[in-house]
Amino acid sequence: MTKSKRYLFALTLLSLCAIGADHPRRLPPVHSTTDATTPMGATPLVTTDFDRVLRRTLAELDRQTSPTPTEPPAASDPSAVCDESVAESARRADAAPRPQTGSRLDRFTAALDRYITPQIEPQPEMAMRRLPTTDTQLPPLPADLFGSDTAVSGTAATSAPLIDADRSLVEPALQAPTAQAPTAQARTTTLGETLNRDPHAEPAPIVLHHPCMDFSPMPLDPDACYHDSGREAWVYDAKRDVPTQHPWVEWGRVWYGDGITPRGRDLFGPMNLVRPKFYVYGDFRTGIQAGRNAGGRADNWANRLNLDLDLQITDTERFHAFVGPLDKQNRFTRWEMIDGDLHYRNEMNLTPATAFFEGDLGVMLGALGNQSSPLELPISAGLMPLLFQNGIWMEDAVSGIAFALPAKHSRLLNWANFDVSFFAVFDQLNSPAFADNSDAQAFGTAWFIEAYGGYIETGYAYLNHRNDDSLSYHNATFSFTRRYFDRISNSVRVIVNAGQDRAKSDRTADGGLLLVENSWITAAPLTVVPYANFFYGWDRPQSVARAGISGGILRNTGINFDTDGLNGFATLDTSAADTAGGSVGVDLIGDDLDRQLLLELSYLTPHGDRAIARGDQYAIGARYQFPISNATLLRFDVMHGWREGDDNVYGTRMEYRWKF
Repeated sequence: MTKSKRYLFALTLLSLCAIGADHPRRLPPVHSTTDATTPMGATPLVTTDFDRVLRRTLAELDRQTSPTPTEPPAASDPSAVCDESVAESARRADAAPRPQTGSRLDRFTAALDRYITPQIEPQPEMAMRRLPTTDTQLPPLPADLFGSDTAVSGTAATSAPLIDADRSLVEPALQAPTAQAPTAQARTTTLGETLNRDPHAEPAPIVLHHPCMDFSPMPLDPDACYHDSGREAWVYDAKRDVPTQHPWVEWGRVWYGDGITPRGRDLFGPMNLVRPKFYVYGDFRTGIQAGRNAGGRADNWANRLNLDLDLQITDTERFHAFVGPLDKQNRFTRWEMIDGDLHYRNEMNLTPATAFFEGDLGVMLGALGNQSSPLELPISAGLMPLLFQNGIWMEDAVSGIAFALPAKHSRLLNWANFDVSFFAVFDQLNSPAFADNSDAQAFGTAWFIEAYGGYIETGYAYLNHRNDDSLSYHNATFSFTRRYFDRISNSVRVIVNAGQDRAKSDRTADGGLLLVENSWITAAPLTVVPYANFFYGWDRPQSVARAGISGGILRNTGINFDTDGLNGFATLDTSAADTAGGSVGVDLIGDDLDRQLLLELSYLTPHGDRAIARGDQYAIGARYQFPISNATLLRFDVMHGWREGDDNVYGTRMEYRWKF
């Protein structure tokens, strides 16, 4: 390593010690000593104080290495040391014998070793442990090595630069501490002569950063960093209970209660703890209607009570039942006006409409083996409700069994998620295709698939007539729902019936139905929803099972095809037998999603000899509903339908509903 590089290394190491170990290791800006733009208060690293201490160290080094040391000036007289010129010290140092180290030591390296060596242990591992990591752990450097703005020194610092513009070394005058001595004339010695006349590169003066300038200003407004603890507390202080309607009967855990779920009882194993609770909930509906439906005048005040009884045993297993105490065979307890006379019809009935058990067979099997669920296999058995494809393909309470394979995926078919359900119906199957609900059985499957940018629903069922195989048939469905151009939500659905071995005129389930449902996504997609639904039916299409109270297969086409399930409100023909048509309307919802207004136009026309409708049918309808409280609402319906070849239908009704 050349001398110039050693000098540069020594200066850099000393400057790092002066800056401090905890300061960021970044290069400070370089300013010329003659530059008028040097910031005020900045301290050059190369100062007369630094030079004075360095020359004192060199003189002490010469004294220790010389075989016939010259008596040095008294240590108490720093001025005497400082009076010796750099050139004289250099000449004496050159004449002195050098330590036998195998390589020639320059004066800066020797001075640096003299200072640093006593500060560390000879053992490398001990030295590594004792390396300074904070300002307080740095070795005690002589105070004179620091700038006058950071060190306390007994000698007055001089602001004159050590190196002037012509690259020569200037030795300023110094004062003796004892008396006012006359100022000595500055004597100039070239830099090359001073340092053994070896060529070297002298670094430019370096201006140290003030500690407050170690980090740049934050790009954020300081006011944005203000921390208001009250604002955080407000999020919780401003909370309030959401009004929740509790069930009529609430045994066990509170419905939507707070707190941690209590630990259950170990009756079936530690992996399926028992947490029993029993609820009775439902709603009460009462409505008044005046009008005419397809069966004639319908002026009545009807009442309906729906009661769900739910006994939950574990988190996945429960018994459930549904009872309609005020209805029997789709007729409701009511007062009705017939030919001007008021009549009371008592339709009270406590026979359960549904009663079934459901749970997860995988959890139950895992609990028996004292392990977590090895698989997911939800099952249901009993008189249970089955509803597929929004109630279009199937909506009925049937006696049977069902199970599902949930949350599957297929990389081969590129299906992100799909569920598969299987069902077997043994009794209580209601359908216009059969005369009685005990005539047929059904065995089938329903698939729900998320793939190809949309949602697929498909299914198949075979309906077996117990006594007449000619009425048995196959029922299949397929639908695809997705959004197009971020503006249209579209659903295309097909139901096909086939297989009855009878003359075409005697078939009760034959043909098919095509449904196309569309809604337009507006600038206010939650509050303004225009829609247009169309259908085309041929022959006599049927759902797999449909309770009479559920209306016809076209119930989702529009409100002019949808029954109210209470008063017998008027509708157009809902059979889809050899007919085509549709509904166009707009669904208007309040800004707070607290009310709804539906306006709709509907039309259908027959196109075959198996149509029930005798001619074209038109209807206009409206529905308005709004909540009175968190548990009650009011609903109003009005419609008028024109039917060619039949009496017109019309009606106005008001309904009050209380949910609990």
